Amino acid sequence: MMRVPRTEKRLVWIFSLVIGVLLEGSALLNFFFFKIPLVLRPDDLVFLGLIIALFPPAAVNVLDARWRAAIDKKLPEFLIGLSEASSTGITLTRAIELAAKRKIEPLSSELRRIANLISWGRSLDDALTEFADRVETRLARRTAILVSEINRSGGDIQEVLETVSKHINELQTVEMERKSLIKPYTTVIYIAFFIFVFIDILLIRTLFSELKSIQSLVTEGGGLFLGSAVDLQQIELVLSQLTILEGLFGGLVAGKIGEGSIGAGLKHSLILMTSGFMTFFFLVWHRIV
Repeated sequence: MMRVPRTEKRLVWIFSLVIGVLLEGSALLNFFFFKIPLVLRPDDLVFLGLIIALFPPAAVNVLDARWRAAIDKKLPEFLIGLSEASSTGITLTRAIELAAKRKIEPLSSELRRIANLISWGRSLDDALTEFADRVETRLARRTAILVSEINRSGGDIQEVLETVSKHINELQTVEMERKSLIKPYTTVIYIAFFIFVFIDILLIRTLFSELKSIQSLVTEGGGLFLGSAVDLQQIELVLSQLTILEGLFGGLVAGKIGEGSIGAGLKHSLILMTSGFMTFFFLVWHRIV
């Protein structure tokens, strides 16, 4: 687990988009102008460029989200440690320094950062505010505000810290229940996508293939095929592109519904898009069944 700052996220996005656009641009230039024989089709190269453009940002989002979730998970343990340390009569600042020495990674490294800021002359409020800004989660921000208020109010803080720890635990429980309730909706998006792909494959291998065969037979027999000409390759291309778009936007919606963030949906988009592409690759373009 690692924290990924916003600046590095932007750099990853820019680098990935540049590489993806260059790859897709080269594929299109070769298709329209250079005509150099390639192992992969232009459509395959465009899809590969899209994957390259999305995979690094998706990986960065997953790593950063796991780090933030791990921080939130350790907050109640941190507050209990503060409560136990304050019961001995030491100050809250000293209690945070002691908590930083406990093995509650990745939170320990952030607590050491708070302790270092305090040792350099920063106030506890400023250090906690910076901690909340770095972690950027609702629980971390709420915890920082509550600990700052406890520090300012003084008095018997042990019971207050225990109450805050229970409050944070309850919020985490509520969040887990919310995710468990929302999870079926994410599953519905996956099911709807694979039904869409199944119908596409079924249409290509039955209806459109039969129409193409009938058209060929009628044309060879000197008859007139009533209806528009059936271009099976064009139909396969359109349906495959629709599948990729369905996977892209369906994954983004799944991330927004399940985790409250469009960025979190990038991993779902990659899974769906790759599944759709591989299905067309092995069942339509290079049939193995």
